[in-house]
Amino acid sequence: MRWPVWLEALAATGSGVSAGSGLDTDWIESLGWWFHPLTALLVALDAPIPPVPSELFVIGSGAMANVGTVSLVSSVLAAWLGCWAGDVGLYALFRYRLTGLLDRASWGQRIHRGILRLLDKAGPAPSFASLFVLRFVSGGRTASMAAAGIAGIPWKPFLALSGVGSLVWSGYMVGLGWFTGNATGLPFWASALVGMGLGTLAGLVIAGVVAIRRRSREG
Repeated sequence: MRWPVWLEALAATGSGVSAGSGLDTDWIESLGWWFHPLTALLVALDAPIPPVPSELFVIGSGAMANVGTVSLVSSVLAAWLGCWAGDVGLYALFRYRLTGLLDRASWGQRIHRGILRLLDKAGPAPSFASLFVLRFVSGGRTASMAAAGIAGIPWKPFLALSGVGSLVWSGYMVGLGWFTGNATGLPFWASALVGMGLGTLAGLVIAGVVAIRRRSREG
């Protein structure tokens, strides 16, 4: 697999960014205009395909914004638009029973099976609150959006909850990268990895709370 040009340049120059050392303009300039659109695309694809490493780009953009490499506002906006678009696409796919389009190709069938496995683990169709909360849990965004489509949740409340939830998630993830980079002074890619670890821990806590509340309701 070929790494992006900016990541190869970063590896060639060592850390690329270090505390008190300034920035390496060569690899910064190689980022180009495509970084934010690529981030938005990966976040959108992460809805039906959770293994897509979109969080690394989103948190990494926050760490880069901390040192002035990219715009903080643009980083949040790109993640928000990608997250909202992915939510809407997956919701519409299941609301209008278009999953047959996925089944026409072997890769689509694998995606469909993966979504169904997440739905099986998630349990009953989510409440409105779950549409907002579950996106912070690994695989929760995929399961909740697909379940919302199957349940036929009306468009207006779905769009509102998805839009607000996507904005909060984007601000949280970009902010996580920004604060991690600010606190550690590590290169942006290392800050992104630390941020992903912290985000995963937070997701596990949220998943535990959701599971406990679900069991108490069932009991």
